[in-house]
Order: sequence, then C-alpha cells, then structure tokens
Amino acid sequence: MTSTFSLPNIVTIVRMLLVFVVVILAYGHTVWDKLLAALFAVLIVVGDWLDGHLARKLDKASTLGSVLDIAADRILETVMWIILADLDLIPIWIPVVVISRGILTDSIRGFVLQFGYSGFGSHTLQKSRIGKFVTGSPIMRTGYALVKAFSFGWLLLFEALSQVGARWEMFDAGLIATALKIGYWAAILAAVLCLVRGVPVVIEGIAIIRREEARVKGSDSVGH
Repeated sequence: MTSTFSLPNIVTIVRMLLVFVVVILAYGHTVWDKLLAALFAVLIVVGDWLDGHLARKLDKASTLGSVLDIAADRILETVMWIILADLDLIPIWIPVVVISRGILTDSIRGFVLQFGYSGFGSHTLQKSRIGKFVTGSPIMRTGYALVKAFSFGWLLLFEALSQVGARWEMFDAGLIATALKIGYWAAILAAVLCLVRGVPVVIEGIAIIRREEARVKGSDSVGH
C-alpha cells in the first residue's frame, strides 16, 4: 500500500502550496516579486513531470497520487490563467474554456472512480490507443507541460520587464510587445492542447458510464 506522504505525493502537495505563493508574488509591488512569480510558475509545471517520474521510478504510483496530481494541475491552471487574464496578458476566454473543460473531465473522472477507473496508470479510463496517447503519453504530457510552463513564465517575466522598461527605459518597448505577443499565442496553443486532451476523457468516460448503467439495469432485471 502506497503511503499518503510518499515522495511523489509530497512533491504534488508542495506544487499546490507554491501556487498561492505565485499569486502573492504576481501581485507584488516590486519587479523582483514578479520575476520570482515567473520562476515559481515554471517550477510548479516542471514539478508535474517530477512527481510522475518519481512515482514510476520508485513504484509509488497510486490512485491517490493520480487524484492529487490532477487536483494540483487544476489548481495551477485555474489560478494562473485567471491571474494572466486579470493582468490583461491573455483573453478572458482562455480561463473560461480551460476551467469549463476541467470541471467536465474531472466530473467524469470522479464518477467513474467508483468503478475502479483512475485518471492515469494501469487503471486509467482511457482504453483506446488514441486516448492513451493524447492523455497519458510522455510526448503529449511533456509537450503540454512545456507549453504551459513557457506561457506562464514567459508572460509573467515580460510583464515584469515591461515595468522595468517603463521606469528605467532599459528595454525596447517594441521588443517587449513582441515577446508578450509570443506568450499570448503560446497561451492560446496551451488552451487548444487542453481541449484536445480532454476529448478522449469525455468520449471514453461517457462510454463507461453508459456501460455501467446498462450493467446495473441488467442486474436489476435479472434480480426481478
């Protein structure tokens, strides 16, 4: 039985706590606050790879770990997208779409958990090759994590540098505007990937729910 406080789970819990540190720093009054916010945002996303890597390497993968990992991802994504939208660095539709997608997929995952299916691992609800590739393959998970890390860190970094440039004229305004535009499109790419990775969960999750519902109805008919 995997301990609740196994090393991978500790990393995941630390990731959750650091999100709120990022919130405080992102709205800090100094440039250093914002630079640290960018750094921690990147580290939190990298931590998503680290806890999964440790779980596999130490053979500590568990349903609890899967639930905590998904919860940490949702907290990070929800909070960071809201912050970036509030700072007017990305359009408001991105957090709306990402949060809505997260609620839908997590509702499905939470419901099928009672049937023994987890988000990832050997008991994942994803049974098709495409579903497993899109939601759980290293290339998709790593690629999505990198795009998020780049979006969060890049936008917060250049938002801080824009303030430096405004105060001391150390950076070219056009360069900063271009950098922010790059981060803007990276955020859109992250939102698209988020939606794409949610599609298999919805399709296969609904199929499981219907199958289990039919099985229960069949059992009831036999019982009568």
